[in-house]
Amino acid sequence: MDINYLILLQNFRNATGGFLDAFMELITKLGETSVIVIAIGIIYWGFNKKKGIFLMFSLYTNRIINGFIKITACVYRPWIRDARIKPVPAAQADATGYSFPSGHSANALSVWGGLAVDTKDGLKCPKWLSALLIILVLLIGFSRNYLGVHTPQDVVVSLVIGAAVLFLTSKLIPLADEKKNMDLWIMLGGVALCALLILYAALKSYPVDYAADGSVIVEGSKMAVDSFKNAGMGIGFFIGWFIERRFIKFSTDDSRTENIIRLVFCMFTYILLDKVSGGAASALSKAGLGDGFAKAVMQFVCVFYFVAGAPAIVKLFSKFLIKNKSEK
Repeated sequence: MDINYLILLQNFRNATGGFLDAFMELITKLGETSVIVIAIGIIYWGFNKKKGIFLMFSLYTNRIINGFIKITACVYRPWIRDARIKPVPAAQADATGYSFPSGHSANALSVWGGLAVDTKDGLKCPKWLSALLIILVLLIGFSRNYLGVHTPQDVVVSLVIGAAVLFLTSKLIPLADEKKNMDLWIMLGGVALCALLILYAALKSYPVDYAADGSVIVEGSKMAVDSFKNAGMGIGFFIGWFIERRFIKFSTDDSRTENIIRLVFCMFTYILLDKVSGGAASALSKAGLGDGFAKAVMQFVCVFYFVAGAPAIVKLFSKFLIKNKSEK
């Protein structure tokens, strides 16, 4: 039934000459990690730190769970399961690895869905905007079906898990504020879960099936590396979150000018770090660390810098300027 649904959408694409293809490709990009992270950065550094933390907590927890499920289920993409499925080429090029569940849908619900719900942090969306954000989440999920790169169950299960993670996040973050050392236990639990993902990805067996040309359909080693990357992100977030809340404690309640300066500096330096991280991971891999661990390390560095490193630099520099002014 899932394949028949995709064929129905495919027939619609063909009958309309791909009229909606460009629109759906644009919508699906709003679920990509790079876009999602930039949106979080704008909120976290420049507007509302608490909401930014909520969104990151949800996003990286979702990615860890998504990583566990993907390498456990090992479900192939729709066009591999049925040769009648012909995805939109641009979308197919980016749809690598296993299919279930949908990473784009998980990202979308974590962030755009997280923005839509009221988390009592001072950044409450008007009802009309919340409704639009929920529609956007559903559209992103639908775009994965329309483009032919995910089945309906890939999307639905991802949205259900994402909703559960949003609920869990809404309970855990207040506990970290209310109970002594709860943030420490949450951090340790998150890091332990990430370490378990690395161990599981490294040791489990993966199916080995061959395409018509004799190539392996999905290489287990590449899926293990993807899980390592997700775990590296998660460790970077949980440790960065703990260090920031205990020691750095920057605030978005500063003046608009201070918030803008922080936002511009953090965004620029993070993007720069992200650009060089690929080359750094390659160098670490060649130095003997291995591809998976090298990429996990660089993802850790990038996310830790995002959460704690960049705000710490801005806060230290601000204190330096204030001290110099007071001495004059």
